[in-house]
Amino acid sequence: MKFLLAISSKDFSGDTLHIGSQIALAFNAQLSIVYVGPKPKDLYLNRVKQAQQNLEKWEIYHPGIEVLKWAFEKLKDSGFIKSKNLNDFNPANILESSGRYKIILPTSYGQKIDLILREGDLIEQLRSEFKQEKYTIGIIGGSKQRNKSNDILQFLPSSIFITNDFKIGKKYRILLCVDDSKATKNAIKFAIIIAKKLNLEVSMITVSKIKIFKDGYKNAVNDAVRILTKEKINFRQEFVFGDPVSSFVKYANDNHIIIMGNSSKSILKKFFFGSKSIQTLKKTNSPILIVRNE
Repeated sequence: MKFLLAISSKDFSGDTLHIGSQIALAFNAQLSIVYVGPKPKDLYLNRVKQAQQNLEKWEIYHPGIEVLKWAFEKLKDSGFIKSKNLNDFNPANILESSGRYKIILPTSYGQKIDLILREGDLIEQLRSEFKQEKYTIGIIGGSKQRNKSNDILQFLPSSIFITNDFKIGKKYRILLCVDDSKATKNAIKFAIIIAKKLNLEVSMITVSKIKIFKDGYKNAVNDAVRILTKEKINFRQEFVFGDPVSSFVKYANDNHIIIMGNSSKSILKKFFFGSKSIQTLKKTNSPILIVRNE
């Protein structure tokens, strides 16, 4: 299993790096850290090419190298990377391939983490990265531009975790949204793994727009209750009448990590008609993991 974690800067990516690495540990997944920055102008590009003869200069010419180094050191400090070598991160050990730059790390833990630098539009570059590698989850910080988060969800072919306003040290529960969609089973599985590793309690919610709960919803809830009970997860379960999106956002408040299945609608239908997952992503400030049926 392989996860992709996108970072933007030392100032704004600390919380995303923390929770993303913890989730990767929960799944025992390999983690790729990617920095996507703007393409340098011609002069800037020429300087970078010249610097390839002495790649230590990349830290001067490209801020992405500095950000990747910061992420690497943070992961060492947190214990995600087990190493006492002070010179593990060496900008001279950089390899260009298929439109990206990759820092080559010592083999003792090189299979656990990759450090990648890309240049260009964020969505375009993330899509290219997903085409090159088979990632199970993409982990990305929240954007004030809601349409960008929407594009990330619609056009990236994996489960997506948007960290939004996640804060290190804050006590969270998981809000597990259960319905009869195909992706709900995977959402339940992911919620259990994360709850166990991060020692989180689960609030399970099922919302119906009409004043009855059809068999599909009831069966999905019964399955979830059975599995969570078997796995000894501390949870509470609630049926709610009303608008699903508004209910998810209300119940999540500011102290839940939302986990829900992605819609099985086509990209075209999602674009014109939306979906519960897209609308929830647009309206919530809570961390949200949207799980695909795969």
